[in-house]
Amino acid sequence: MAVTDYDTTPGDNTTISGINIAEQCPPGNLNNAFRQLMADVKVMYDGLPVVSGYMPLTGGTFTGTQPKYDGEGAFLHHASSGHTSGKVSILADGSSNPATPSDGDFVFFYTP
Repeated sequence: MAVTDYDTTPGDNTTISGINIAEQCPPGNLNNAFRQLMADVKVMYDGLPVVSGYMPLTGGTFTGTQPKYDGEGAFLHHASSGHTSGKVSILADGSSNPATPSDGDFVFFYTP
């Protein structure tokens, strides 16, 4: 059974890979269910990508060639060629707007 088959509502999870874990189930089923849960999580863990070369929390620098993405997706892009700036400002809530924003600039306010 895959972890993705689990339900986010705890009471709806009454079986795990066919093992009954509903109320008043046999005590041995709980042992087997925990073992199955551990196996399911290990399969999920083994499928995660290996992350290496991360930026340290205390600072550092990127080296080498960074990838360039021209298409739409998780990277900043504008559907209009008139929005050429793309500057991103992140300001504390209550701050003034940037003095001279250009078309295509993004301003995000956060609550500290």
